[in-house]
Amino acid sequence: MMEVPEKILKAKEVLKKERAKSLMMKKAINLDIRLEDGIIPIIQPINSDNTSIDSKLWNLYIQSEDYAELFSIAQKTYIKVALDIFNKPMTNEDPRLNLLSNDYFKLSQETKFLYFIKKVFELNKEKCYIDLGIFENSQILTEFLINQEKHLDQIDKYILLNQIEVLKTSKNTVYLIDDLNLLNMFFKGFLRESLWSSLYFNTVPLIIKTNYDISLPLVFQNEEDKKRYEKIANESGLFFL
Repeated sequence: MMEVPEKILKAKEVLKKERAKSLMMKKAINLDIRLEDGIIPIIQPINSDNTSIDSKLWNLYIQSEDYAELFSIAQKTYIKVALDIFNKPMTNEDPRLNLLSNDYFKLSQETKFLYFIKKVFELNKEKCYIDLGIFENSQILTEFLINQEKHLDQIDKYILLNQIEVLKTSKNTVYLIDDLNLLNMFFKGFLRESLWSSLYFNTVPLIIKTNYDISLPLVFQNEEDKKRYEKIANESGLFFL
């Protein structure tokens, strides 16, 4: 029998060790996979009357009949700003106004807002609430949302369609969001003017409402909260006006 050269034996030993190392790495990676991965998140109906949130801004959020009333009170009692891509207001002759009718430009700014909402979500322990009470009933709401599918990215379409059954059977108007992908889907609707609603964050109380021209109204309880959020906005490349 021909003797196997020592170099080949060493090479086989090295290969054997590399395979063993690779297998261990795969096992380690598999341990990091969570059971939730691959499961589409859903909103959770909330009975606002039974929700134990002690915040003046929360009371304003759930008790206002409409957004006109909400912002009328906010102007007098709280702090209201606009979250904007520009650092100063525009006049009627401002050439930047043309950018606001440019869909490419507006979509190119979304990453700034999505970074902002991600940091806000983290600050608020990855929980927030969305008010869908602007719709008269669940049927009108679900029909409206299905019609908005054309405005969404593919992953958001999966998420949106997964909400329909919840919304069909729910008698509530306020829903808990505890997943960032779910929040992003609704927030893109805000930015693309395809969903008219509002968000409430509770750890550091904040209301965000939909608006036109990628400029979103924000309401804070006090100056200290405003400063915390303004820091996040500036880190995101956005400004308070």
